[in-house]
Amino acid sequence: MKKISVNNIIIFRQKPEKSQQTFLNSLKRKSLIQEATDSSGGNYWVRSLSAISNAFKEISNKPIKDKISEIVDLFTPKLTKQTKDMYQRNLNILHNYEDFDFSKWLPEKINIVSKTSKKSIIYLNTVPVQINPSQIYTFDKDDKKCVGAIWFVARLEGYKVEELGMFAEALFIYLSNNFDEEYFVSLENCLVVHVLDKKKLPIK
Repeated sequence: MKKISVNNIIIFRQKPEKSQQTFLNSLKRKSLIQEATDSSGGNYWVRSLSAISNAFKEISNKPIKDKISEIVDLFTPKLTKQTKDMYQRNLNILHNYEDFDFSKWLPEKINIVSKTSKKSIIYLNTVPVQINPSQIYTFDKDDKKCVGAIWFVARLEGYKVEELGMFAEALFIYLSNNFDEEYFVSLENCLVVHVLDKKKLPIK
């Protein structure tokens, strides 16, 4: 069975029971077509999500400002309406974070660590789900070595708080699977942010 995104799990749970079974059967028979608005950073949102992730990593807004300039330069009269809409939606997101202070989402001193794909698949009711956090970091708190992560997601129609909670739970499991032998997994630092409206979980 092909691994899928948390976003697909959310869509699955919204379907009637009969449609849910059809969905699962399709996973067994063939690969899913990649969603244009894949929350893991599919092609549609990759420009804004990658720039925001880099800005968080560097605690600097320069990657966002650079990406805005890059996208503006891509606009030409020959572009289709669909492409123009895609660029504009990414620009709208980037402008929201152009002067944002990412340090307020972080402990005082952090160390960015590399993501790992060794245990990036978790199983929900036998369905393999791909976990792809934006950034992972370690820090010290109360004499403990801790690990946290942030996951920037995007979906045109948005997410409910409980849906963001599914991302946060999956993120916690991912960190536990990969880092709990050396670090304390900080639940409050499993942060999920829907970049279109800045809705986030945990809520502080």
